Amino acid sequence: MQTVVEARNLKKAFGDLVAVDGVSFDVYQRECFGILWPNGAGKTTTIRMLYGFSPLTGGSLRIFGADTATGLRTIKSRIGVCQQENNLDPDLTVRQNLEVFARYFDIPKREAAQRAEKLLQFIALGHRMDAKVTELSGGMMRPHLIR
Repeated sequence: MQTVVEARNLKKAFGDLVAVDGVSFDVYQRECFGILWPNGAGKTTTIRMLYGFSPLTGGSLRIFGADTATGLRTIKSRIGVCQQENNLDPDLTVRQNLEVFARYFDIPKREAAQRAEKLLQFIALGHRMDAKVTELSGGMMRPHLIR
């Protein structure tokens, strides 16, 4: 089976605080993978390294065969992240939030609008596209990234 994530001796330090110290694992295609460690053991920090939010202090990390040190843009174009926190702008509509996120990935405005509408129809939120995100249920507010 193809390896999707190859983490070798991951390390992350914030000054003198070592948050992740020598973690290694592989995640394979079609595998459901979970990180179950005690509170404060570095789960969130490890996940943040996986999607490029936090650079590694040491070790190596490859996702979809690309090294996160040199291929992060390619990696980010293929992943979706659902944060614990809601990062949607409450002053914008559902559609506008998707269009703003699309612009972070250099998707042209017209294309972003078309893709947002198509995605909202696909996930059965087309009827709510012009609603403020504060009018949605908690489950509806979760970012949906579909490729």
